[in-house]
Amino acid sequence: MRNRMKNQYAWRSIKGLHRVILSLIVIASILPSWAQTSLNEQEVYNRLISRKTQEGYTEGTPWDNSHLYKNKVTFDGIPAGYYTGGGCFGFMMDMMEYASNYEYPIRIIEGTYDNLPVIRVGDGVRLNNDGHSVVVLEKISDHKVIVAEANYGGKVHWGREIDLAAEYNGFTNIATFWPEVSNTIATGITDLDNDSPIREVRIYSLNGTQIKHIQQTGLSIKTVLSELPKGFYLVKEATKTYKVYNGE
Repeated sequence: MRNRMKNQYAWRSIKGLHRVILSLIVIASILPSWAQTSLNEQEVYNRLISRKTQEGYTEGTPWDNSHLYKNKVTFDGIPAGYYTGGGCFGFMMDMMEYASNYEYPIRIIEGTYDNLPVIRVGDGVRLNNDGHSVVVLEKISDHKVIVAEANYGGKVHWGREIDLAAEYNGFTNIATFWPEVSNTIATGITDLDNDSPIREVRIYSLNGTQIKHIQQTGLSIKTVLSELPKGFYLVKEATKTYKVYNGE
């Protein structure tokens, strides 16, 4: 009798565990990709900056176009092992893949000034009219960054501040491993039903941190966004998620 009770208890525990696992799978399946990623900018920064003292990456280490790197993850649709970058570009690929723990494919975003605010820690940026690549260590503002780079005078260099909006920097494109946040991009807030009273809306930062959860306020999305600092946000209402820039 005692063994039968133990077996029944064990079976109920197993069934309960299965329900928990199934629930987690269902929850994960309905979350948007930006909420499912385990990446966060602090961890990415920590991985990048750890290389500052690593042999082969320290300040002043010789690094020119003869220094080649072959991709270990998909780069702009090209499978791992089939793309080789040299000099500053190879350094950018190397650092980005290391920062993301070799887990995320890298994609290319057009280098328009409207896209400057979406740049994040760990992104690669192509400058000098497609002549030089850097990796973003920190963002000072929407268009100012602190970078790590190689083949800068033939050497590795850490900590240069760059104004990407300055015309002389020839900003060309962005390489990123951060997952896309939405297939719908609203410029300003014109693509949202922004004047209707809010029933329920959640506003997130681009890294998935919830900033506001608003219910039954009578306020419009436009009003709520106007209270936040200028920049990009994720606005989730009902079944739709928008990536929104609340500037002009």
